[in-house]
Amino acid sequence: MTGKIKIITLILGAVFACTAPFIHILYPKKHPDFAIYAKQLEEKTISEDTYTLKVDELKANEKFIGFSNIRKFWYAAGKPLAMLYFAILLVYIYPFVILDKHVRWIVGFSASLFLFISLYFVTWTLWHRQDFPKELYYWAIGLVAVVGTGISILINNYHIKRKKNLHAWLYFVIRDVKRKYISAEDKEQFIKDYTDQIEKLR
Repeated sequence: MTGKIKIITLILGAVFACTAPFIHILYPKKHPDFAIYAKQLEEKTISEDTYTLKVDELKANEKFIGFSNIRKFWYAAGKPLAMLYFAILLVYIYPFVILDKHVRWIVGFSASLFLFISLYFVTWTLWHRQDFPKELYYWAIGLVAVVGTGISILINNYHIKRKKNLHAWLYFVIRDVKRKYISAEDKEQFIKDYTDQIEKLR
């Protein structure tokens, strides 16, 4: 039962994460009453004072968690929420990455970086003030740069290690296997076969 709950939670989370960046399109850019009030003012059915009063009241009603309307809120929150889900997904699968320690490190560092970035912008979206202090941006840039550099180094080292392992394996097959384990009469066919396989990899 617990396994089914996890699967359902992951599926629902994925659906929400993938749709979150697009939720803002469900809401109008401006409330239709703004256009109605503007037309009434143009036709002089309301005074300028009444127009200003109605517009200010509508703006106050349209505000949502510090944004001028709910559309702008979802536009700001959608992408960080999507990233937050996939960061949590990386954290979830991290313990299962046991085949290669370099891959495990890359997943772990990437999960930490994505989690930090997504939480940073989700917090920014819900922040009661207009913006974070400038110093916090500098700290965030520095942290992201350091962790991002670490991930790049890990990925580069991983590829170098994979190439070395592949070269060592090919060297073993081409030289040691042919010399130690293949009989003289079979060597010609062996060379032809592994040459054909190498050609297929190109």
